[in-house]
Amino acid sequence: MARVTLPDIVDAVADKLRLATVIMPGELVARAFTVQSYDELTEAIQDLPTIQVYPELEQVDANGVTDRTTIKVGTQHAQVVITIRTFARQRSHLADDMAAAVKCWDMVDKTLEDATTDCLPFFDLTGIRAFNWTATFTPYKYGNVTYAGVEHTLTLEVY
Repeated sequence: MARVTLPDIVDAVADKLRLATVIMPGELVARAFTVQSYDELTEAIQDLPTIQVYPELEQVDANGVTDRTTIKVGTQHAQVVITIRTFARQRSHLADDMAAAVKCWDMVDKTLEDATTDCLPFFDLTGIRAFNWTATFTPYKYGNVTYAGVEHTLTLEVY
């Protein structure tokens, strides 16, 4: 089995999010998210809503000879933490900002939930066996502009 690389993992998550659309408050037509993977990040946010996907942390277990073995070959387990930053709108009015952020939050959640109903391997990558996430409302200062948004922390179990 070929090793799953960190760039493969981040791009696979970003590619799933590229399929998501959201109907923003006050709009009648769904729009696609602008999704930037780790190697596509820009110095400023050009289009809203924008999602940035990049690696945050990796923790790899020791490769023990008696731990999860097949034919006497140890299997290393890694937890890979990916940050998904969603910029919903430029900050202006709290209720409007929160309404836009919650709409985006829900669509990212739905996209991740849809990935859980896929058969293994998750995100179409052999090696990702489980994942979970947390999310929090976050105002972002980016390029001297403040945005209302959501930060998802996605933890992937990789073998």
